[in-house]
Amino acid sequence: MKFNLTVLTLFIGTFLISCQSSKLKKEAELKAKDFFSVLKDGDDKKLVSLYPGFEKFDTYFKSDSARINSSSEKNGLIAVSVHNRFTNGYGKVTEKDISLFFKKDSTGQLKLVDSKGLSGFDEIDDYVFGISTGCINKNTDTTDQQILKAIQKAKIVMLDKAVDVYLELKSQIKVVSWSWESGYGGSASGKGIVRNGSTFSVPSLKYKITYKNSSGEEITNDDGYVDYDAIEAGESKSFTFYTSYVGNATRATIDLTFDEDLIYKYLAKKEWTGKECDEYFKKNPEKLNEL
Repeated sequence: MKFNLTVLTLFIGTFLISCQSSKLKKEAELKAKDFFSVLKDGDDKKLVSLYPGFEKFDTYFKSDSARINSSSEKNGLIAVSVHNRFTNGYGKVTEKDISLFFKKDSTGQLKLVDSKGLSGFDEIDDYVFGISTGCINKNTDTTDQQILKAIQKAKIVMLDKAVDVYLELKSQIKVVSWSWESGYGGSASGKGIVRNGSTFSVPSLKYKITYKNSSGEEITNDDGYVDYDAIEAGESKSFTFYTSYVGNATRATIDLTFDEDLIYKYLAKKEWTGKECDEYFKKNPEKLNEL
């Protein structure tokens, strides 16, 4: 009799747990449908209210229609798999499975806490750099929020590396010769030579010319490209420029400008050992507080 009572108790407990799990999965599926309905409308504010972590996305996949594939529950975390479909303005159709993860908060409300596949990261420089330097672990950083958190680590390390690159570019790539002269109607034209003494191949290098009067006061400035193609390490490149109006300028200075995007793309493509992230935070543990 005691054995039968134990079996009955276990059966009832299992049944109640199963019912509770089924109820949670249905609730999560309804919330997933609501989320994709708002995603279709493109209401970012409402998306953030439904999914607080959504505000961390720079880009995300849009939606025309969505259907529930399946849902599962493990340790109180409900995973809902959704098949999403979107057609862009050029008629290209994108279909992919996106997972949403729900969990009860401290008040017992089921909340959307994470996702997988809602955004694409493969083309993002921070992500590529993070993979190469060990800031992002593909085996453990699998959900969107895990990846976004790891990207923040990568950005800190990337900024540190970018400073070193910028200093080398600034000191090793120089305008070694240039001249200019006034032209008709207040215009100015000139030519110059740039030498790339760095170890980098630099595409789309830009210059900025500042025109000044005899007192050294700035009148106007102009900018342009030394060359759209890459200037290889050790290479020199000549260029010409023309400015339509410089007033009564009698002096001018020229500087080379190095876009952040150029530096970050270089860092993303560079080969790394995979230990840079750990090495950086061992030397700068206080930087982890910024995450």
